[in-house]
Amino acid sequence: MISLFLISSGAYVEPELEAEFGRLPPAFLPLGNRRLFVHQRLAIGKAATRLLLSLPEDFEPDPGDRWHLEQLGFEIVKVPPGLSLGQSLIYVINITASAGADLAILHGDTLIDGLDWGQSDIVSVESAVPPGYHWGYVRSRAGALELADDDPDAEDAVALTGFFSFSSASLLVQSVTRAGGDFVRGLVGYSEQRPLGTAAAGKWLDFGHASTYHLSRQAITTERDFNTLVSDRRRITKSGTDGAKIEAEASWYEALPPPLRVYTPAFLGRRDDVVPTAYSIEYLHLPTLADLFVFGRLSRRAWAQMLAACDEFLSESAGYPAPQTVAPRRTLYLEKTLERLESFARSSGLSLREPCRFAGAWLPALEQMARFAAAAIPAAEPAFHTLVHGDFCFSNILYDFRSQRIRVIDPRGLNAEGEISPYGDRRYDIGKLHHSAVGKYDLIMAGLFSLERQGPLAFSLTLPDTISTRAVREVFLGRAFAGLDPGKAAAHPISILLFLSMLPLHADGPERQLALLANAMRLFLELDSGRTG
Repeated sequence: MISLFLISSGAYVEPELEAEFGRLPPAFLPLGNRRLFVHQRLAIGKAATRLLLSLPEDFEPDPGDRWHLEQLGFEIVKVPPGLSLGQSLIYVINITASAGADLAILHGDTLIDGLDWGQSDIVSVESAVPPGYHWGYVRSRAGALELADDDPDAEDAVALTGFFSFSSASLLVQSVTRAGGDFVRGLVGYSEQRPLGTAAAGKWLDFGHASTYHLSRQAITTERDFNTLVSDRRRITKSGTDGAKIEAEASWYEALPPPLRVYTPAFLGRRDDVVPTAYSIEYLHLPTLADLFVFGRLSRRAWAQMLAACDEFLSESAGYPAPQTVAPRRTLYLEKTLERLESFARSSGLSLREPCRFAGAWLPALEQMARFAAAAIPAAEPAFHTLVHGDFCFSNILYDFRSQRIRVIDPRGLNAEGEISPYGDRRYDIGKLHHSAVGKYDLIMAGLFSLERQGPLAFSLTLPDTISTRAVREVFLGRAFAGLDPGKAAAHPISILLFLSMLPLHADGPERQLALLANAMRLFLELDSGRTG
């Protein structure tokens, strides 16, 4: 076991990544609906007695992140700006009085699996790395390292990939100091006194550059139990136990009018060779709005641009009316919700007819809440019945910063009667957007909530309330989508029904399921008090 393990994340990400996610240390980048430091901690396991995470001196984690760091056992060390990697390392060792310890270091932009973390005097290396970046190349000569940056294509040159273990932190400090703060030259100096072995990881993922970040994140998927996603560099294939659902999604892509195909990945067809039903689409190396909302630190202006891009897609979709001018049934929202609530009540044992409480305030029973919310949705005008996405939430919306255009995935493809169709009530899409932007669905899915339960149907729920989340809410509520502002689109009551209707779909996570229930109560309290925007 290593005495001291440092994840070195004391500088900010490179400009290209900053443009996408805001000013973050690399260990705070999003990956698989969690921050990278969560995955790093899981990979390390019980290999270290003491665990440090260095962060820039002027970076302050949000309360939810700070709680996660504490739960994971990290000690945070703030590093002054402008230091090189080697200087930052020396600073951390000195300020934590760790010179007498053995030490392991993992770069904050790196995730490694398949190494023996407990080994001393070893560095991780890889012979095949993406070209175009300065990785730090070395040669190993009986444990002594030599710089190989002058000829990285040589047969014996290998790239350092981000993990380093030393039996003497004090000797490392001396070696890096003699090298003028140059970490790689310090490694060479250390190896001249204590041999350093090299080891290739079973899996090495680099998140330090925009291109390697998006390539590496393919290795972490977030599909639910009923879906399976398989991806390579070019395509992603989706299948699932619910064959009708996959069939409907594939049919939506096939029915999409050509002018709207710029808003989706290229549809690569059905996969008849895969059982159960499957289809493939182009893999796009783009972040989702959920990643940006939950983990990014972007400006209000950036979110105004992204939500304007959402409006562009919704407005163009609204230009394709349903073939028959029959408005969706007003009872659609209520019928679906009541059916789902009955299912939830059977599995949870909770009553749909007992009063609820949220944060001490009394609320109607769940069934009554559903009826009140449905009554707040006016009957759909015939013009509202157009081509829709059907599941237009942040996690299904990719954003291309270069073209300032969204790309949508995972459409619903079913109409009100459950028949395969690309048409529906376009207010539903706006309601789905509301349940992310205002309802904070994606924060709950990422586990960033604090839930207290005072009784079977009595809850208090705390969700992150940051400058960024407030900006998204304000921008969303202050603009129109496809010609409808959120009020006219009845987005808030639709959002309440969405949270209630999704409860039985989240039985795989009981705490998350109750947070979604409590959140429906929170939104209903806002609707009942008139605080919907």
